[in-house]
Amino acid sequence: MKLHWRLALASAMAAAVSVIVVIVAAYLITCRRVESAMGQFDGYPDVSPRGVLAGLADIDDLGWPFFAVALGGLVLSGALGWLAARTALRPVGAFKDAARRVAATRDLTTRIDISGDDELASLARSFNAMLDALERSAKAQKRLVADASHELRTPLTAVRTNTELLIRGGLSPKDRDEVSRAVLGGLEELTALVSDVVELARDEEPAALVETVRLDELVRREVARASRHWPSTSYSVAVEPAVVRGVPDRLSRAVANLLDNAAKYSPAGSRVEVSLRDGVLTVRDHGPGISAEDLPHVFDRFYRAPEARALPGSGLGLAIVGQVVDSHGGSVSATAAPGGGTLVRLALPVG
Repeated sequence: MKLHWRLALASAMAAAVSVIVVIVAAYLITCRRVESAMGQFDGYPDVSPRGVLAGLADIDDLGWPFFAVALGGLVLSGALGWLAARTALRPVGAFKDAARRVAATRDLTTRIDISGDDELASLARSFNAMLDALERSAKAQKRLVADASHELRTPLTAVRTNTELLIRGGLSPKDRDEVSRAVLGGLEELTALVSDVVELARDEEPAALVETVRLDELVRREVARASRHWPSTSYSVAVEPAVVRGVPDRLSRAVANLLDNAAKYSPAGSRVEVSLRDGVLTVRDHGPGISAEDLPHVFDRFYRAPEARALPGSGLGLAIVGQVVDSHGGSVSATAAPGGGTLVRLALPVG
């Protein structure tokens, strides 16, 4: 039963019980007083009715009993109403205790037991859903920090070691140039990694930056950029006009990551096929493909297949793609392409 119906029923019952008690008490008091007044005429059967009325008129002390009964009825009504409200609103105390426990212990695993289907049960479900979201967010943040710390350790160590070699001196010009290039390469890797981590640390797209985007034009621009960056890879493009709502820079980053990832895992001289139709972007490469065991994890943070660990990169490119697509209300998936290679589908709401 809904909460407002339960409260209404409880209040009605409390009022009804109080009225019944007041009426019965008043009736009993009146009867007793009348019987007492009539008792004085029992020995005088010839007394006229006027004398009986005169006797009843002498009853002048009914006021205080009725006042006491009315006051008692009000007290009883209030007590019953308080008891009904306390019973109906008992789950609110559970909400208060759970919120206080979470604030004091920061334990996001706390949940409220749900029973029934009234408004308070719906509120409990919403409260538990909020705690689920907070718990997932906290775990994701901790995992991101732990993974980023692990990934940063290796390039930082390499840069520090090479820098110490340069400071000590005693290297031949050839070795010094090689170590200097290694330092620059390590710094570039660190810069890219920090940039990717900052991208992943973003929660949702600011509403002020959302605008109408011509996705087909954005794809053409990113294909032109990727062609310059990966001269050994050719791109075939077939796009149809498509308009989406989103943050242009973030969408560009997602498309660029897909194109770069396809080129990075494609052999020299191969072709990457790019298609856009009905708001669905597909990028297909002709590389070695991704094993069935790795496909479910390609959009996870810092995940890299064993055969890809020797290649440059942080393992965050596709994770950024997944985050951007989720924040724009779309979906992305990777499957094995017929004949070899990988086919990635990115779908965004059109219009």
